[in-house]
Amino acid sequence: MTGLTDSGSCGVLRDAAALPVLLIGVFMLVSMGTQDDLPSPEDRLFAGIGGDYRVTNFGVHGTAGVYPLRIKYFDHPDYGGPPVILVHGMGTSDAYFWRVHGEVEVFAGFIYSEQRDISAVGHGQGLVDLGYDVVTYTYPDSRNRPLEYQAYDLARVIKWTKERFIKDKVILVGHSTGGLICRYYVESGQPGRKNYQFPYKEKRDYTWNRFYNVSDFEMRRLRYRYDVANLVLIATPNFGNLKEDGRDYRSPALFEMKENSGFVTWLEEGRSNAEAKGYKRPPVCVVVGTKYDNYMGEGPLDFGDGMVAVPSAVGPFGEDARAGVYYFDLDHFELAMDGAVLAKIYNALNKDEAEPAS
Repeated sequence: MTGLTDSGSCGVLRDAAALPVLLIGVFMLVSMGTQDDLPSPEDRLFAGIGGDYRVTNFGVHGTAGVYPLRIKYFDHPDYGGPPVILVHGMGTSDAYFWRVHGEVEVFAGFIYSEQRDISAVGHGQGLVDLGYDVVTYTYPDSRNRPLEYQAYDLARVIKWTKERFIKDKVILVGHSTGGLICRYYVESGQPGRKNYQFPYKEKRDYTWNRFYNVSDFEMRRLRYRYDVANLVLIATPNFGNLKEDGRDYRSPALFEMKENSGFVTWLEEGRSNAEAKGYKRPPVCVVVGTKYDNYMGEGPLDFGDGMVAVPSAVGPFGEDARAGVYYFDLDHFELAMDGAVLAKIYNALNKDEAEPAS
C-alpha cells in the first residue's frame, strides 16, 4: 500500500520509499523561494558583529556589468555624534574593515599578509567597539573607473548615511586610494571651479566603461556640502603613487595616480584655493607608514609602507597647522588594523582641532 492516509489532522507516510522523493521536492521548493536570501560568507561575517546589511538602489557601472553599492552599517544605541564612513582602497573591498581577532582569510594574497599581527582588528570593528556608528560600502571595478566617478558614489553614500542616521555631518576615513576619493569630494564644487573629469584621449585604449550612468552634467554638479566633520587619511598617496613618465597601466584610476597628474594637481589646487579664500575645512588626521625602505613596484620616492612613499602619504598636510600627521612603523594594510593607529584616530576625532604634527 502506498500514499498518504489521514490520521486525525496529521498525514502519516505509509510508504518509506516515498520519503526521499518528498524530501527532495520540499528542498527544491524551499530553495526556489529563498535562494536570494541565502547569506554569503561576507554576510555571515558581518552578522557576527550584530550589524545589518543594506543593498542600495545605486546602480554602478563597471567593465564587467552593473553592480549595486552594498552598504554595511552598525548603529550604536548610545552614540550621538557624526557617523563614520570608511572608504576602502583600490582592488579591495570593505571586508578588511570588519576583520576580527585571528581572521586571516580576508587578506589572502595581500602583500606581506604572512607578516601581519593577526591579533589586530579592522578599524570598522574597532570603531564599533569604541562606541561609534560605522558605515562601510564596497564600490566595484576600482581600477577601471576614474576616481572622480568613485567620489560620486561616495557622495551618494554620504547622503544615504545622513538620512539613515538623521545627522547633518559625517566623519570620513579613507584608506589608500579611498583617501583620494574622500579628498575629491571635499574639494568639489567650489564657486567658479569645475570638477575634474578623466581626460580620455581617443588613441588611448583605457579599459573603462564609457557608458557609466552618471551624465557629464551630474559630474559637473558634484558639490561638497560642508558636511564632513573630520577627515582621516590612512596611507593615502596624496602626491600620486606612480612615476609621471612611467608605465602606462591602461587604467583610469592608476593614470590619475601618477605624479603631477591632472587629478593630483586638481586636488592640491582645490586645497590651496580653499585655504586662501577661507572656506571652512574639516580637521585632517594623516596616518603614514614607514616600515619599508623601498616600493614594491614603481614608486616616485622610496621609504614608506611598501605601497605608498612617506612624502606622498604626508602630502601637503605636513605644513598644515590644523592637520595632525602621525608616523607608524607599519605596512600598508597593517595601518588599517592596528590598535595604536586606531587610538590616535580616536584622539583626533575627539578634538575640535586635529593634534599638531608629531
